[in-house]
Amino acid sequence: MNSKNIWESTRSLLVAFNYENDEQLKDFRKSLDGMLNASNVDRLIIVVSVPKEVDKNTLPPHFLIYYNSPTDFNFWSKLKDVQLETELQRNYDLMIWFGNTESKIFPYVQEASIRRKIIVNEKDASFDLQLNAESELPSEMLQFVIDTLKKITSNE
Repeated sequence: MNSKNIWESTRSLLVAFNYENDEQLKDFRKSLDGMLNASNVDRLIIVVSVPKEVDKNTLPPHFLIYYNSPTDFNFWSKLKDVQLETELQRNYDLMIWFGNTESKIFPYVQEASIRRKIIVNEKDASFDLQLNAESELPSEMLQFVIDTLKKITSNE
């Protein structure tokens, strides 16, 4: 592989963030689209943790986005979404988790086979890299993460 940095060597990506409002979701989608068009990523899933007060059926559908809420788990905290569970059994080069890890989906994502795990604007020792973006705007956080990953040499 000729790639020299982590971002250029990433082929499969898992992005996770917590839903705040429609504007934030729209900004994440638009920013991710732009970011991925200029990348080597050929497989992507996006996991959006939605609070139970929000009806995820009212959110704009997208074939790469899995909306996940506390109601998507049974009494024993088992994930009901079989398709998402299948996606989480695949291997990923990189995961970028934005914000807190208090959602019910977090343990499932943590168990996935992911080469490098990055958390943004939060602290968690289970991640390989913890980044602090100076902004909460999705576009600026994503750009910061990509710029940072382009500076880190890949060991592959």
